[in-house]
Amino acid sequence: MAKKRKNDPNQFRNEKNNILEFIVDNKKLVMPLVLVVAVIITIGIALSANKKVTEETQSVQDLSAAAASSAYEVPESDLELNAYADVNELITKYYQADAEGDVDTIASIYQGLDETTKLKIQEVSAYIEGYTTVDVYTKPGPVDGSYVVYAYTEVKLKDYENAIPGMETMYVCTDENGSLYINGDVVEDNVMEYIMAISLQDDVVDLNNKVAAEYNDMISNDADLAALLSELKSSVEVSVGETLAAGTDTSEESSETADSSEDASDESSEDETSEAAQETTEEIQTVTTRTLKAIEVVNIRSSDSTTADILGKTSIDEQFIELESLANGWSRIEYNGGEAYVKTEFFEVVGETTTEVAAEETEEEEAATENTETEETTETESTSTTTVSSKTGKMQVSETVRLRKSESTEAEILATIYKGSFVNVVEQYANGWAKVEYNSKTGYIKCEFLIQ
Repeated sequence: MAKKRKNDPNQFRNEKNNILEFIVDNKKLVMPLVLVVAVIITIGIALSANKKVTEETQSVQDLSAAAASSAYEVPESDLELNAYADVNELITKYYQADAEGDVDTIASIYQGLDETTKLKIQEVSAYIEGYTTVDVYTKPGPVDGSYVVYAYTEVKLKDYENAIPGMETMYVCTDENGSLYINGDVVEDNVMEYIMAISLQDDVVDLNNKVAAEYNDMISNDADLAALLSELKSSVEVSVGETLAAGTDTSEESSETADSSEDASDESSEDETSEAAQETTEEIQTVTTRTLKAIEVVNIRSSDSTTADILGKTSIDEQFIELESLANGWSRIEYNGGEAYVKTEFFEVVGETTTEVAAEETEEEEAATENTETEETTETESTSTTTVSSKTGKMQVSETVRLRKSESTEAEILATIYKGSFVNVVEQYANGWAKVEYNSKTGYIKCEFLIQ
């Protein structure tokens, strides 16, 4: 009998056929075994996947716990006055540049300086003679090398003999090179919460109230100062707005000039169109209303002073319509059908609505209603010089009005005088017009818009 070879292919095929025959012949026994093996494999995969999910869930929970624990602990530390030479040097450098309108220097030490703020710094510097006092109060910041700064200043304006007190909160940080800078960018919520919490500590609140009381006393006891600051605020807002608008229109004006140089007859037409468009723009006033949300429980007062009567208290997340943002850190708001005041720093802006209104429309409609004989009235307005009131000097305007070249609503517009601005009244006439001076221009407005 021949001996079988070890690797005989016929032997492998025979064995394979025998295994297949065995499975076929015994499928009732084999198939349950196959099913059991499949179930075991499935369970193994499921357990492995479940372990992975558990690990990922634990990782997420760990991250959440880390985030929750990232809230900075607020220390009970006293305010320090001029305690750090490098911080004092930084803040003094900032206010020196601010007085000079040096936006390049400020941009080098202030992170987050936008174009609008740069324009405001340049405009305000024209009124500033210098800072006579810069005291730097500090509390430790949330991270190493950071400080919460409360800068007390006394600023001397060019048109006022006494220095005016003020206080500004700043967040000072250290960069990777070890240099200090003022962080004006939007920072993390936990940093903002830290700054807010430390600013509500008793010594900081006392300092803020002291400075606010000094400022408010000066304003309430000196009408000239109140008028000056109001005029300054209005003038800066108008100048900044005009500068921003001029920057937007530069390309359009260049295009019109190029087109007009090609054809002399088209030039006249384009000029007329441009003037008409400019007149239309001047007749429209943009009014922005902000919605404020309270982030703390604070007092609602009858005026912008911590000693004013308390009308009520805010609740957290309660919203108010802001009527005016004041330069002294207060906001005038709508409250119970009237007006009230709150400290702006305890609110955040959650909404902003911009509307366009025809600033001149009300004035002209009232003039048309009061005067039925238009031609006769216009003639009287342009020739009358009879003084009806002896009240002259600085007065406030009750509504936004146009300063006109002569005593007529059809006269050339010299400037826009915004509500709350002050003018110097030269004379008031029997025809209902007043001769006034505003921003180095002399013109006429209706007497009814003067608060005497």
